[in-house]
Amino acid sequence: MAKIIKGILPRDEIKKITTGLFSAQFLDGGMSGGQLGNKLKNNTQVAPTSPQYRELSELVMAALRANEEFNANAFPRRIISPIFSSYKQEQEYKKHVDSALMGPYPGMRTDLSITIFLNDPDAYKGGELVLETPFGEHEYKLPPGDAILYATHHVHHVKKITKGRRLAAVTWIESMVPDPQKREILNDLGEVAKTLIQSESAIETITKLEKGRLNLLRMWANN
Repeated sequence: MAKIIKGILPRDEIKKITTGLFSAQFLDGGMSGGQLGNKLKNNTQVAPTSPQYRELSELVMAALRANEEFNANAFPRRIISPIFSSYKQEQEYKKHVDSALMGPYPGMRTDLSITIFLNDPDAYKGGELVLETPFGEHEYKLPPGDAILYATHHVHHVKKITKGRRLAAVTWIESMVPDPQKREILNDLGEVAKTLIQSESAIETITKLEKGRLNLLRMWANN
């Protein structure tokens, strides 16, 4: 599953974040890349101890919690504090799979990853996020404020930057519904219900559909 979520960050918050990033302290991104981090990951990221980090992190977390589409697709139980990454010329993140557990021991299970693009795609060349799926590779390079939400088990990489600078916020989600197929079913049913409501269909039909969807969520949710 991969889902584009438009406008997860509004323009004024993007401006606050990018302004804060230009004065923040960046460190070698390989430190958060696991055992192969230094071999695969060539970028920088804001130090969690940087004075700007807490405010910028809270802006992203608040936006995720408030976004209806994100919540309908992710069913978030827990969300890791985001990483703010920077890629400049010749930097990239080679093919990898994100860690299954993150955070202090015993760790949080990572079911979903989300990349929020923070600057204009015309500001840099390269830098596409590439997901490998059973249906082939899919590339994403989105406008600022838009995000791509995807299952963490996908092999993925960030293409080498050939010009400019790419800024993004990345974080991971533990879902109340760990099974990606079950999440997709619930989301599909929710989309159908929304369409029926907008078309003013019979309330009895909508009620039966919502009964089924919510009972499935009750059966599958692990909170």
